Amino acid sequence: MDREGKWTGYLWMSLLSFAAFMLELFSIFVIERVFLHVDAGNYTPGQRSVHSVITACLWAVFILSLLYYSRRRYQFPGKAEDTGRIPPGDWAAALLALAGCKALTFIDWHTLKIIGESRGQDMSRIVTQYIYYMFEAGLVLLIILYGQKAAEVLLKRESGIPFGGIVLALTWGSFHFISRGVGLELWNGISCMIFSVLSGFMYLKVKRRPAYSYLLIAVGYLL
Repeated sequence: MDREGKWTGYLWMSLLSFAAFMLELFSIFVIERVFLHVDAGNYTPGQRSVHSVITACLWAVFILSLLYYSRRRYQFPGKAEDTGRIPPGDWAAALLALAGCKALTFIDWHTLKIIGESRGQDMSRIVTQYIYYMFEAGLVLLIILYGQKAAEVLLKRESGIPFGGIVLALTWGSFHFISRGVGLELWNGISCMIFSVLSGFMYLKVKRRPAYSYLLIAVGYLL
């Protein structure tokens, strides 16, 4: 492990990735207020599309900046995360976890999420909403990736425990108890915490490969 650094550095990058979700508030109360001149609660579908695109762009800048910093300073994630054979048993376990994620979204929507999200929406709104979700999934992966690395640097060994998923559950997952602003949403929070741990498990089962992990998380969350 080259230029590994301290475990606290990785933990801070994981927590910073969670904090990056707050860029959506910056988009609403600063950028959009300047250009749209309307309260977020009164957005038209077109203005909501603009909001999704602006937020996604802010997240994209953050993701690229953090990855650049991490690669330059710690050489992580590096090529080592993209090598090695994934045994069929690990693929099976990852796909089983993915099935669990899809079961959670089916309980929420009573159908595939993409079908539920599409009801009553025009194509431009659907596209911009899913651009938003794609970068949200990117932040989710970063929380897992750096959270897992922090734990393993602290332990001085690789671990089969999905610590990254646990960090995700305690941050992004638990935030969903109150994310809708309508009081305590028990199932929303619980389902997101379960999804978080399953996502961390999938990350481990595909040998910590960011590309495969992102694909599995995206399918589990977006579709």
